[in-house]
Amino acid sequence: MDTSRVLRVTNVVLLLTAYQMHWFEKKSQRFRLSLPGVVNIFVLGVFYAGCFSQHFDSKSSLLIVLKNVSPFMFVLTRTQLFLGAKVFAYSVYSSVKSVGALNSLVESLPTRNSGFRKDEVIAYILLGSTFGTLFCFVLYISYEMKFELPPLEDAMIGLALFLPHLILSGSLRLYIVLAWLTRGQLKQFKNNAEEELSDNLIKEEDNVASTSFTISTKSSSVANLDNLKRKLEILGANFRFFFQSIQHSLIFLFAMNGNCLLGGIYSYTYYWNTWHVIFEDRKRRIFYAANASIYACIASDYICLMLVLFMMEKERMNFIKCLDFFLAKRNALSKRVRPLAKDITKVLKRSFYSKFDSIIPFNISYLSLMVFVQLLIIILVVMFHYLNDEILLLKEELNSKDN
Repeated sequence: MDTSRVLRVTNVVLLLTAYQMHWFEKKSQRFRLSLPGVVNIFVLGVFYAGCFSQHFDSKSSLLIVLKNVSPFMFVLTRTQLFLGAKVFAYSVYSSVKSVGALNSLVESLPTRNSGFRKDEVIAYILLGSTFGTLFCFVLYISYEMKFELPPLEDAMIGLALFLPHLILSGSLRLYIVLAWLTRGQLKQFKNNAEEELSDNLIKEEDNVASTSFTISTKSSSVANLDNLKRKLEILGANFRFFFQSIQHSLIFLFAMNGNCLLGGIYSYTYYWNTWHVIFEDRKRRIFYAANASIYACIASDYICLMLVLFMMEKERMNFIKCLDFFLAKRNALSKRVRPLAKDITKVLKRSFYSKFDSIIPFNISYLSLMVFVQLLIIILVVMFHYLNDEILLLKEELNSKDN
C-alpha cells in the first residue's frame, strides 16, 4: 500500500467536498494551506448563504406546503437548517485546527510501501462507499424525474440542508482513512517485533553461535525493540492528538445524523398512513428513494466506521497476544529483551484509546450503544407525535358524532 497515494486521493476528495483548504505535498509529506482551497470555501460559502436565505422566502410554495401538512416536520427542517449553519462555520475552523495534528500523525506513518495491494483498495472503498451509495440513489431519482431539474428555488432549499452535512462528513472520512493507515502501521510494528523476538528466541534456544556474535545479536535486538517501542508511543500519542482535534466534528455529525433519521422516520410513518394520497405513482417512487437514501448513506458511514474500529482493535489485540506468547516462555528471552517486550505490551494497552472529551470511550461497543439510544429516542418521539395525532382525530370524530 502506498500511503502517500492514499493521502493524496483522500485530500482531493476532501477538497472537492470543501472540508479541507489544504493541499497534500508529496515531497514534504505535509498538508499546507492552498489558495485554490481557500477560494473554493469562499465561493461555496457565498452559494450556501444564497441557499440559506431561500428558507425565509415567505412565497416559497414548498415551504408553505410543508408547514401546512406537518408543522413538526417544518420545525425539524428549521433545526437542520440552523444546525447546518453552525456546522458550516465549524467545519472551516475544524479543518484549520486539525491540520497540525494531521501532519504529526502523517509523520508517524511510512512514506512508501510496496505497490498496489488489497489494503489500499479497502482504503479507497472506505473513502468512497457513501458517495457510491448516494450516487446510485441520485441516478435513480433523476431517472424517475426524467432527468429534469427541479425548480431552482426548491433545489436551493434542499442544498441548504444537504451541503453542511456533506462537508462535515469529510471529518468522518478523514478519520476512517487515517485510522485504517494507522492500523496498517500497527500491523507492521507487530511483524517487526515478532521477527526480533523470534530471532532472539532461536539464538537463546540453540546456543549455536559464538559468544561475541550472540552478544552483538542481543544488542541489535534490544536496540531494535527499544526503537520500535518509541515509534509505537509516538504513533499512539499522535493518533490520540488527531482524534482530539476532530472529535467535536464527529459529535456534530452524529447530531445531524440523528435529526436526519428523525425526519426520515417521521416522514415515512406519516406518508405510509396518510400523505401517500397526495402523491402520484412516480412521485411516490421518488419519495421512497429519497427517504431510503437517508438511511442508506448514514448506515454506510456507520458501517465503515465500525469496521475500521473493529479492525484496529483486532490488530492491537493480535499484537498483545503475540507479545504474551513470547513472554510466556520465561527462560527463552534474555533479561534485556524481556522488559522491553513488557513495556511494548503496556504501551499497547494504554495507547490507541480515544475518548470524547476524555469521558466517553470511542470504540465499537460505545458507538453501537450510542446509535441504539439515538434510534430508541427517535422511535419514541415519532410514536408520541403519531399517537397524539391519532387521539386528536379520534376526539374530532367523537365530537362530530355527538353533534
